[in-house]
Amino acid sequence: MQQKSRLFNRKTILAISPAVVLLLVELFQWDIIDWVTPFLLSPLRFSLWLLVGVAVIRSLVAAYRSRREGPSVLLVPIFLVAAVLAAWFTPFTDLWLRANFELKKAARERVVIQVVRGELVANVSHNSSLIALSGGAGVSKGGDEILVQGPPREAYVFFYTYRGILGSYSGFLWVPTGGKPELFSDVGETGTQIESFGGNWYFVGHR
Repeated sequence: MQQKSRLFNRKTILAISPAVVLLLVELFQWDIIDWVTPFLLSPLRFSLWLLVGVAVIRSLVAAYRSRREGPSVLLVPIFLVAAVLAAWFTPFTDLWLRANFELKKAARERVVIQVVRGELVANVSHNSSLIALSGGAGVSKGGDEILVQGPPREAYVFFYTYRGILGSYSGFLWVPTGGKPELFSDVGETGTQIESFGGNWYFVGHR
């Protein structure tokens, strides 16, 4: 009973909460960035890492002072250190991208079919290659706009996962059969990340 109370008391929850928040931010950073912008995400992550570092030191000091109470005093430090290692070494971006791709693949392919059939055409006044989707499709970041290049039956269709500043972006690119991802927009430039996701799909990251 005493060990259970140590595990779930308010003090313990407060001690581990920075690490929990850090893990969540690392996992969902590409969703969060749409709300807080890249300029605020970096200081947010730095602050969380700092808080977790302080929490680790405080938990180790507390565990040392309470060492006579048995091994249970090490539970909080062990959790915090494990969280730090997980946040540092886990490829959260890769996991998020894979989950995003699989969960929204069918919806994106329905959009591609509409583009190929000519049912969706450019409708953004300042860019003749952009199509703003209606109905809350949720398949492209930054306003649910997709970037289309080429005639409908040979269209390259790009879905944003990140719309940055100064020309930086990332997302999933549908390449028509027989096409090459390097032929889309500025994807062929040096330093652009191109990764096949199977079939006609590629992930593209441009900085």
